[in-house]
Amino acid sequence: MGKAGQKISRAREKVLEILGTENACSAWFREKDSNPAAVFRTLRFELDLHGEEFILESRGMGALKIFRNPYVAKVMQGDGAYGTITINTKGAFFSAASQVLEVNKEGGPASMRGTRLLHVGPYGGDTLPAQAVTLLHEFGHVIDLLPTDRDDLEGKSVQNTREVLRYCLPEVQISPRKPPRRSGSHGQETALVF
Repeated sequence: MGKAGQKISRAREKVLEILGTENACSAWFREKDSNPAAVFRTLRFELDLHGEEFILESRGMGALKIFRNPYVAKVMQGDGAYGTITINTKGAFFSAASQVLEVNKEGGPASMRGTRLLHVGPYGGDTLPAQAVTLLHEFGHVIDLLPTDRDDLEGKSVQNTREVLRYCLPEVQISPRKPPRRSGSHGQETALVF
């Protein structure tokens, strides 16, 4: 997977660090699984090379504009150990910005409207915090800790990301600190499977 695989591997290691230490985030995931780091290690990653590419702009009531970003990642709800997280190569995991495509409610041709920045929660796209939050969000679906938000038109995915940040925000922040104290890892090394 080249450079994309390196980014996934770096985000995966960050998530394993979070899930393998005692903190509010790992405690939240342990509500559903007693050893979330062990389950996370089994996950596979795929790239969606043909995923959504544009930010879709449409008009709501009055002058209200609605923007729908390309999806970042997806997984089968409740898939459990050995599940697969599919990451959109054109979403905020790998991209900082995307072109805006205005979609007319009444039909007719769509038109390009410039470029907008992509985000995952408060984090800019193509950053380690955005990537870590993405993997934690999808892992929440894998173990059925978060409700489904597939084909989300009602903001459920944003609500799920907020829930992840509610528990995991301090751990996602990138800051120099002492090496983490691991719990339950027993020194096991695991290969990243793509």
